Amino acid sequence: MSDPLGGLSPEAPQPLPLAQPLPKPKRPFTPATWALLAVLAIAFAAEALVGHDAAVESSVALLRLGALYLPAVRDGDWWRIGSYAFLHIGWAHIAMNGYGLWILGPQLELTFGSNATVGLFAATAMAGGAASIAWAALRGGQPVLAAGASGGLFGLFGATVALAFRLRHWIPPETRKSVLRRTLFTLAINVAIAAYFPVDSAAHAGGLLAGIALGLFAPLLSMPPRPWHRAAHFLLIGSALLLAAMEGAAFARAVRPKPRTLKGAGVEAQVPGLFVPLEPGLAGIPGEAMLAISSDGQGLQIQSGDDAVRIGDRTWIRERSEEKGAQIVRLAASEGSGRVVIELWCGSDFCRNAEGDRIYEQVARTIRTAQ
Repeated sequence: MSDPLGGLSPEAPQPLPLAQPLPKPKRPFTPATWALLAVLAIAFAAEALVGHDAAVESSVALLRLGALYLPAVRDGDWWRIGSYAFLHIGWAHIAMNGYGLWILGPQLELTFGSNATVGLFAATAMAGGAASIAWAALRGGQPVLAAGASGGLFGLFGATVALAFRLRHWIPPETRKSVLRRTLFTLAINVAIAAYFPVDSAAHAGGLLAGIALGLFAPLLSMPPRPWHRAAHFLLIGSALLLAAMEGAAFARAVRPKPRTLKGAGVEAQVPGLFVPLEPGLAGIPGEAMLAISSDGQGLQIQSGDDAVRIGDRTWIRERSEEKGAQIVRLAASEGSGRVVIELWCGSDFCRNAEGDRIYEQVARTIRTAQ
């Protein structure tokens, strides 16, 4: 069959090629998010090294590396208000917070910039730590250790909410609804978790509110500058530097712990830095060990059969016992017409046997009666 006009090909028409699927867009490189994730991983490895097991919560490791603890902050450990944000209690804890940072960080980094995103995390983490300490002081009761990046993550979440509000006129209605649904869903999940698990709700609330406030005023890469943007930028950069200083102080104290002064009624002594003063004459590590010093007017005489040891310039009568799996050592020595007493309760390997001997020997050498 031929075409008399010569415009058609005698060959059969070829079918159109099938449309190729569009390549999946690559995730943009966000250095601030990666850097924060790396710091969290390094800190978790340090916890495993100090605590000897990453799967088991270790109060000794958490306290040594800078966890948030009201008595320690009262005793001068100011850096804990920020350093707690790099520590986590178990694999599930760090996995959940790491995933949250992986989801929230990149979008904020692309809109606020890398430096500002680190500043947002730092400022809101410290706001969460301050809120946690303030609430613990007002609430009273038994102080507890707190750790985790969730204060800073709630801050990034708050900044995301603020960002959605600032860009509401440029975001399609369906996208706004999607952001609102995810916001309410995330809040509902955290309320449910707070109802059944021991979470630091004060740190979450402090970080969230700080994130909303900073997210409303922080400069955006795609928007013209405003008069307050420079001040907000300096605040975020300063917050990042301050958090770095806090973590540096926590690392330095972890490497070279300094003794603390424990004061009781008419007596005081130098105790190892891990033992935090809790009340007059009593220091401890939550769930791990307690150390008490005291003095009284009772006379003391060494009798045959007593376990007498010479420590410093005193001869001490030592008594050892076991109670519910804990080792208890009690020392008493003459002081004038009375005596001074040291008691060490230990439920952890770090203060048993020879390690425990070094602890109470340090206290025995430095204990003195105070006027």
